[in-house]
Amino acid sequence: MTSRERVLTTIARKTPDRVPIYLWLTPHIVERFKKERDAEDVEESLCMDLRMIDYIARPESNDFSAYTRDFPPNTTIDAWGCGTYPVGYYHFTKAVCPLAHATTVAEVEDYPFPRREPVPAELTQAVRDIKNRDLAAVSQYECGTFEQGHALMGMEPLLAAMYTNPALVHALFDRISEVKARMAAAYVEAGVDILFIGDDIGIQSGPVMPPALWREFLIPPLKKIIARARAVRRDIPIAYHSCGGVAFAVDGLIDAGITILQSVQPEANDTARLKRDHGDRLAFWGGVGSQSTMSHGSTRDVKDEIKRLMETLGRGGGYICSPAHFIEPESPLENLDAFMEAIEEYGYY
Repeated sequence: MTSRERVLTTIARKTPDRVPIYLWLTPHIVERFKKERDAEDVEESLCMDLRMIDYIARPESNDFSAYTRDFPPNTTIDAWGCGTYPVGYYHFTKAVCPLAHATTVAEVEDYPFPRREPVPAELTQAVRDIKNRDLAAVSQYECGTFEQGHALMGMEPLLAAMYTNPALVHALFDRISEVKARMAAAYVEAGVDILFIGDDIGIQSGPVMPPALWREFLIPPLKKIIARARAVRRDIPIAYHSCGGVAFAVDGLIDAGITILQSVQPEANDTARLKRDHGDRLAFWGGVGSQSTMSHGSTRDVKDEIKRLMETLGRGGGYICSPAHFIEPESPLENLDAFMEAIEEYGYY
């Protein structure tokens, strides 16, 4: 099978020749790998079966100055007006939020939200270039209303507003989801094999908010985004990322239209149970402990974990083997070697 055939077979919950793989790498790991392994193309060197397609948007000239004037001088401001500045530890940054003090729906309505209109020809060509290499084309991860919402407001103000000012949160999520839906539709129109969206709705011990609030505030905009994508292609596979414990949400995500659960963080989930309970309706992507095994485990630990995952998540197909999240700077490159060796040893069906 080609890489693309392997991924498409897998996300259809069928059995490929071997498990598809992808590795999330932080910039520091990429540079170390290039230097120490004499590699020009790290994704190719690690035989990754899919590639991410960055969104290509038309230039905009939104004026965020009224919201960012008090940001630190070394702040980078993104297309949404959200700021980040370096904290001196690798790629990590601290966020500053333009709507941190918003208290009314009018303030949300007055905010200069971006439109993020696509450049269709360029986006389509980027997808075509990946497919022409027999690789699976996946939209770059695009967070949903919750992650974008707390980037705009801040985590604590947003969560508090769900209790004290729900109209504001609904208005914010409605504006955000309109933009996210436009982007999702553009990706599907461009021909991606997988639409990749999500929100970090879990923490290590379970949901980041009460499930009732999650259903009230996050499910309607998620359905809106999915509906816009499915209006372009009815059967587009949709992967949903969330860190943390997500068992509480899986049925709701499936009902909303999600077909691939991404991250499957082993430190926070019973991965074998997720497969038993939902493997007839979901494919899985992730499962290898970035926080634990890849960062602090031995090469034997890496191989043993992948063997175990192939016997559980990988049973009968429907599994993309991947670290649950980025492989962080402290991770030894030998664990990447062990990952690849384990795929050769245990990853074939």
